[in-house]
Amino acid sequence: MFLANLKMHRRSLVSSKLLFAGNRPQTTVAAVASSSNHLKTYDDIPGPKPLPIVGNAWRFMPQLSSWDMTDFVQWSRSMMEEYGKIVKISKLPGRRDMIMVFDPVVIAEVFKREGQYPESFKFESMEYYRQKVRPDYFEGFRGIFNENGKSWQEARMILNQPMMNTAVANLYVPKTDQVAKDFVKLVKELRDDKMEMPDDFHNEMHKWSLESISLISYDTRLGCLKKNLAKGSDAQILIHSIAQLYKLMYELDLKIPLWKFVPTKALNELIENADNMLTISQKYVERAREKDLKTKTTDTSNMSVLQRILQRDSNTKRAVIMGMDIIFGGVDSTSNTAGSILYLLACNPDKQEKLYQELKAIAPVDPNEDLNPGHLNNMKYLKACIKEAMRMIPVTNGTVRTLPQDVVLGDYLIPKDKADIWIFNSTLYMLDEHFPDADKFIPERWLREGDSCPVRKASEAHPYTFLPFGRGTRQCPGTRFVKMELETFIARMLLEYKLEWHQPPLKFISKIIRTPQSPLKLTVLDRNI
Repeated sequence: MFLANLKMHRRSLVSSKLLFAGNRPQTTVAAVASSSNHLKTYDDIPGPKPLPIVGNAWRFMPQLSSWDMTDFVQWSRSMMEEYGKIVKISKLPGRRDMIMVFDPVVIAEVFKREGQYPESFKFESMEYYRQKVRPDYFEGFRGIFNENGKSWQEARMILNQPMMNTAVANLYVPKTDQVAKDFVKLVKELRDDKMEMPDDFHNEMHKWSLESISLISYDTRLGCLKKNLAKGSDAQILIHSIAQLYKLMYELDLKIPLWKFVPTKALNELIENADNMLTISQKYVERAREKDLKTKTTDTSNMSVLQRILQRDSNTKRAVIMGMDIIFGGVDSTSNTAGSILYLLACNPDKQEKLYQELKAIAPVDPNEDLNPGHLNNMKYLKACIKEAMRMIPVTNGTVRTLPQDVVLGDYLIPKDKADIWIFNSTLYMLDEHFPDADKFIPERWLREGDSCPVRKASEAHPYTFLPFGRGTRQCPGTRFVKMELETFIARMLLEYKLEWHQPPLKFISKIIRTPQSPLKLTVLDRNI
């Protein structure tokens, strides 16, 4: 059937850059033309050849394979260099084939063909927890990251109204700024006699991120910013559980899924850590709900994100689950990004000084006065530094889509539901063809006007090359809040401290998200104001 469809569409597809063949639901085809003049079959896609019976599963086993899967960024680049800009890994037990894409033109086509209900990669271990282990609580709701189809759209509509609203995000600027100022004070307590941060400074960064994000998820501060946070505190349990869940989901969902066939220790640990998150989320959402019922807020313009979610869906279970997902998706990714920005600024003192001069000129003279949206909007070089850090040390590898129709990508016809399309934008970020001198920290490349730049501006790169928050209707719902948290945090740190780096280069490892592997031992010096 598939080959018959291929022959049927061959003549019509090669005559133009983008054609649709017919309206038959099983054979609708979108084509992206390349320099080639003929359509190729799914079997023609280059990639590692599967073995009989075991397929390509053995390649994901470190004892048998030459693949180094300890770092997704390095691995994905090696795949591109060996096989090209479209790569297929087929015959993977328990899951669809992988189609890896490294071409922004093709990436654009993937997003254009994702359909009304974009289908993302499903972490089946988390779905198992929510649907099989705790079905009494989740009641079929998989959460905003694991949900697909119409139910995903319904959940996103509830979340989008507060999360993607500029006016609502602006309400949080002074609150987030206060968290940043409190962290700046904590830094003074953390420094040793060499003015260096402790080996576990990453955990301190997680505390800042959680304190900021809990304002959104739970409508309260958790009290994270203490030098010696108790191991059994809600905040430290959340930080630990989130880190463990990322590790466990990588083992359970991105390696051979043995847990589907036999009970495993990793699955039991995932259940334990997910239970911790659920219990704590219930506690704070219910507390916020009770407080809201007592105060009976009538000024809707100043309602918090949580209040707006509960207003649209009075079932607190939905708010609890969304709160869990926001915390899980935001804490480590935001704190790791912030750490990378500080590290790159410390390694590039000229850029740090330029940023400091901008901040000093725009921020209030009185350090006790809060930053406001107007201040942040005018900090153009700060935004450029953040973008450049997200390009050089991206916290995520990219995204995944399963397309709802047969599609032609780069002249290869890919049948519906045959494969997941893995979009590795992070690999493109460090290629000179997209970003000249890609290994250098050059924030100026992101400035659209004024200021000279030694390399081609980032605006000249293909618009689907740099996608740190995804694209389309399924892009990160917390984008506005993440940017706000990063901007207030970096601004406050740089206004108070001069950063230096006297250690070996910081090492990272990239699995589900990129995390530091060596201590973030920044030297933090008071500025002479």
